Amino acid sequence: MDNILVWENDVRCLSTIACLFPGTKFEAFVFVYKDKSANELEQLADKMNNKYTHSEFLWSHPEEGGDSTHVPCVIQQDRVQLQTIRDNIGYVEQN
Repeated sequence: MDNILVWENDVRCLSTIACLFPGTKFEAFVFVYKDKSANELEQLADKMNNKYTHSEFLWSHPEEGGDSTHVPCVIQQDRVQLQTIRDNIGYVEQN
């Protein structure tokens, strides 16, 4: 977890903090939003993906089960690095 920075800020701070990500050495920023629904997190991640092309924003909510995080959150990672990892392991997205 040394390379992951966890933020617990108001959603209004997300864009400001997200701008900082490319200039850091962190592998991911995790934004915790305990009061957000899965649908709200999905919409927020979609909005951020459209705004910041250098990053990929994923979301996770405990209600989704499986390997979901234990708290509702949005995760920001470097888009190119994430795609490289996916290519190297043969990941195929399932809709």
